[in-house]
Amino acid sequence: MSSNRARRSVPPSYSQRLLNELDGIAASYAEVIAGSTIRYVNPNNEGGGVYFVGASNYGWGPSDAAHEAARMALLGTVRDWTTRFQLMFRHPVPTVQERLDDALGHLERWLIRDVHWDHSIPSDHERAQHVLGGVVKTLKDLMTLLPADDVAVRVLPDTNILIDNPDLAAYTSVVGAAYVVHLLPVVLRELDDLKRSGRTPELREAARRADRRLKGIRDNGDVRTGATVSGQVRAVFEFKEPRPEGLPEWLDLSVPDDQLVAAALLLKSEHPGSALYIATGDLNLQTKLAAVGLPCIEAT
Repeated sequence: MSSNRARRSVPPSYSQRLLNELDGIAASYAEVIAGSTIRYVNPNNEGGGVYFVGASNYGWGPSDAAHEAARMALLGTVRDWTTRFQLMFRHPVPTVQERLDDALGHLERWLIRDVHWDHSIPSDHERAQHVLGGVVKTLKDLMTLLPADDVAVRVLPDTNILIDNPDLAAYTSVVGAAYVVHLLPVVLRELDDLKRSGRTPELREAARRADRRLKGIRDNGDVRTGATVSGQVRAVFEFKEPRPEGLPEWLDLSVPDDQLVAAALLLKSEHPGSALYIATGDLNLQTKLAAVGLPCIEAT
């Protein structure tokens, strides 16, 4: 396979998928705004005798059942996306945090509509669509602030793919000649377990073969920063276990596949400037990765 063909086969990166999802959210949001009513709500008037401090001029009108359903569906999408988007900003400075809070809060607020006086609501739909465009632009601009990485590509293999082929340089035809492989504790634990208690002798021997291959790499450099595999491929042996804080709520960290997904999300948040690909042929794991927008590859 030529390098050009291989490059075209690489799926969109996690960052690009987040941006693509944001475009989808913006399109759905535009429909919600178009189906909304905006009305004048300021109760203050000359000679009224009572003045309402902080009253806004405009507010959302009531929604019918179909429009409420559309708002709730989009709110769920926004919240799921927000959790994963915020993981990209693990250590924001105050100015970045403020922009994040303002933009993400705006997306929620205009769907929930529980603020009595919301001064961000303009007088008509055209202006509302313009405001929405500004919020989306802010979020996209924030992505450009993420730090660059001296490693362009990172690969995270699962246990099964290591058993099938323990050669960590097997992905060069897919992602290019230079990348770092990250070996997770959950994967190494599973290999250890399979060496002793794999269901067949062939599986146990395959696990031992993978284990020997990986132990041989440990002698080629610092496993914390990257031991040489071959050429421009290096391997990092990870030691951190994922914690649930800030991760999608549906992840169950007692399940190995979910541990891998969680660890992959956290690894991506630590290296936002790299393209991260999970190497797996496991259909269930591929499905879970798709749910969080993480791209997967297989060795060729």
